[in-house]
Amino acid sequence: MENRNIDVNLTGVFATIRASACHMKRGKGGSIVITTSVAAYLNEGMTGAAYMAAKAGAAHLMRNVALELALHNIRVDAIAPGFIVTNIGGGWLKQAGVQKSMAAAIPIGRMGTTEDLKGLALFLASPASGFVTGVQIPINGGGSSE
Repeated sequence: MENRNIDVNLTGVFATIRASACHMKRGKGGSIVITTSVAAYLNEGMTGAAYMAAKAGAAHLMRNVALELALHNIRVDAIAPGFIVTNIGGGWLKQAGVQKSMAAAIPIGRMGTTEDLKGLALFLASPASGFVTGVQIPINGGGSSE
């Protein structure tokens, strides 16, 4: 499972950025938005070392690639979700008891949903963020910051 975490969450991000940048360099530039995690900068025993290392690696990769691609008018940023209700880890975050317990530790008082991620992704992908590159933005209900 550890190799799969690295393959998907770091190697996959690297390959996607490389392929996207190839196409964007031929055009007028663009924006690449990746997903990291608050696990990229906070130790979380629930997610495991391979996941945390992969997400931290993806965050560092994003910052470096943003510098390399800036001269091609390609912006690269990351969304770092906190506790979002998904199927990750077998979907245990979908359990009502787990959500209630987790929500108590989140200042906004609830866990996030995938709907909560859309606005930030659209902003980072749009011209509205035209002077933003190389940043990882936490989206976590105030639960942690980088």
